[in-house]
Amino acid sequence: MSPSRLLCLAAVLGTLLAGCQVRDDDPYAQRQRELEARVDRLDQLFKNQSLEGLSQRIDTLQEQVKQLQGEVEVLEHDDDLNKKQQRDLYQDLDKRLQKLETGLSTAQPAPAPVTMEAPPATTAAAMPGGGVDDAVYQKDFNLLKQGRFADAIKGFRAFQKQYPDSALQPNAAFWTGEAYYQTGDFETALNTFKKMVKEYPKSNKVPDATLKIGYCQYELQQFSAAKQTLNGVVQNFAGSSAAGLAQQRLQRMQDEGH
Repeated sequence: MSPSRLLCLAAVLGTLLAGCQVRDDDPYAQRQRELEARVDRLDQLFKNQSLEGLSQRIDTLQEQVKQLQGEVEVLEHDDDLNKKQQRDLYQDLDKRLQKLETGLSTAQPAPAPVTMEAPPATTAAAMPGGGVDDAVYQKDFNLLKQGRFADAIKGFRAFQKQYPDSALQPNAAFWTGEAYYQTGDFETALNTFKKMVKEYPKSNKVPDATLKIGYCQYELQQFSAAKQTLNGVVQNFAGSSAAGLAQQRLQRMQDEGH
């Protein structure tokens, strides 16, 4: 019988019993008292059940709130970690880029005595480290750092066509992939990074490009391929920042059950 029907029954019995004039020597007096006691017990039982059910529901809701708070904290931690990793990657790559450009600039041979006509301007533009190509590249790289990813992609694509012999070609290819990655176009980013590694296997950008290949595979839920790629980064580029980031992503994948 439902609690509502029990309450109705208790109310009806209470009304009927209250309206009866019963003497102590009435043969039905004991029966009346028994009925009243039963009504009281039913009423108390219903109240206890209601309170118990309410208490259980509160406990359940509190437990769900705790679980949700825990999930939010995990998501916030992962988001902060991902942002930090991205900043660290940018800073590390930018430092290495500056070292590379400085080395290329200092490695340029001293100009020979002028005994013939000076080379045309197009030759100077193709020279790395301080040439026109460097200025154009820096402009595109600044677009990337400003978060203007579509403009950066357009600029780097134009740079690759305009300066095919520039020593900065691997860098431009890498940052093109990074710009696609930041826009969420992981498929195009994956193909761009793979092409960069294939075309410039000796570039100092290869460890980072390989790392980003693993990141793209992760985002595309190609978890088996991602693990294989990231393990390759750890083994082939041990001690590098790319290897450290690869190890962190592998740990994250393990925690997520991938």
